[in-house]
Amino acid sequence: MPINVAEALDSDTAEVITVERRTGGSRVNKKWVPGSPTLFKTLASAQPATSDDLQILEEGERDKVIFKFISKKPLFTTKDREGTEADVIIHKGDRWRVVSGGDWSSYGHNTVLAAKE
Repeated sequence: MPINVAEALDSDTAEVITVERRTGGSRVNKKWVPGSPTLFKTLASAQPATSDDLQILEEGERDKVIFKFISKKPLFTTKDREGTEADVIIHKGDRWRVVSGGDWSSYGHNTVLAAKE
């Protein structure tokens, strides 16, 4: 049976982050108008990305400041949900756009890499 990593995410090992998620959106006069944002909070461990983490990113993302977020709730890239924007994590006053993710739900958590905006 896999270890549930979410059990290790508590106030001693993680912090509360805010996630901005936009759903929907449409084209108006050939211009994309994003849907309205929804904000929610989740517990996450935030840490600088390692060199191994950076290797899975597309080349255009590798030269940005990247952080890894391990959270209890799923976080999404643009590829995860068609027609929507990637989630934005608000951490210590900075905005981080999710650029790569992985489904680790069988281990009780979600791990994503996010680029500083």
